[in-house]
Amino acid sequence: MRVRFSRALLFASLSACGIEEQRYVIENEAVALTKDTAPAFVDEDDNALYLVERRFEFPVEPVQGSTLQDLTEGAQGMMLPFPRLPWVVQDDFAITLDYVLANLTDRQITAGVVINGANEFHEYAPRPEDFNQWERRIELAPKQRITGSISELEMAEIAIDLATVVNGAPNSNQVVQFQSQSGRDGRIQRYIPKVIPALIALRAGVLATEAADVVLELSVRIQDRGDRLVRRGEQRWEQPMPMLFVPLVPVEEQ
Repeated sequence: MRVRFSRALLFASLSACGIEEQRYVIENEAVALTKDTAPAFVDEDDNALYLVERRFEFPVEPVQGSTLQDLTEGAQGMMLPFPRLPWVVQDDFAITLDYVLANLTDRQITAGVVINGANEFHEYAPRPEDFNQWERRIELAPKQRITGSISELEMAEIAIDLATVVNGAPNSNQVVQFQSQSGRDGRIQRYIPKVIPALIALRAGVLATEAADVVLELSVRIQDRGDRLVRRGEQRWEQPMPMLFVPLVPVEEQ
């Protein structure tokens, strides 16, 4: 199967009330399953799950001079689950994501979209039996294409949930499941850190319950409120790879 897609990484300036806002765009990036994809997971009843993922990093501005030292000193006494204040905080970015999920086969299949986030310090790495930070599974008719969006609020929830689970929340699945809203759940609120790092990367995946030709096409848009992104061709921050965070789940749930 040949998958064709175009790629565009660009910036645009939006004028509103005399204020310019910078917007970063990733358009029409594809993640594809094929009939030859090996299963990512097979349970004890021989039910298979097929998953292909890609990681997308955002071009963050390099940290200058003594900034990291200042951020480290600024975190003293705040009881944060990371060694310093983040260079990019949640309010710096407003992220939205649009997707197209296409069934290229001549039969009905169950397929879906999976999103997990990463900040400067941690990347969410669920096991097959865990909840992803954002997931939708859909019955697709033969040759059907469906479109959808992940809102700014939903992407902000991914950032909050990631910071919350690494801050000691005892049940990661409870925190990240779609029905859970951290700001309204009393079981979760006390684990939300005082400072939330922004998402600076995400891992997007397409999944299916059988090996089949399925394509996920993504467009990511970031409103750069904190002026933390660089333009195309400019030097990016060479970020260290974040620590993978495997969900914590009570023994009785595993």
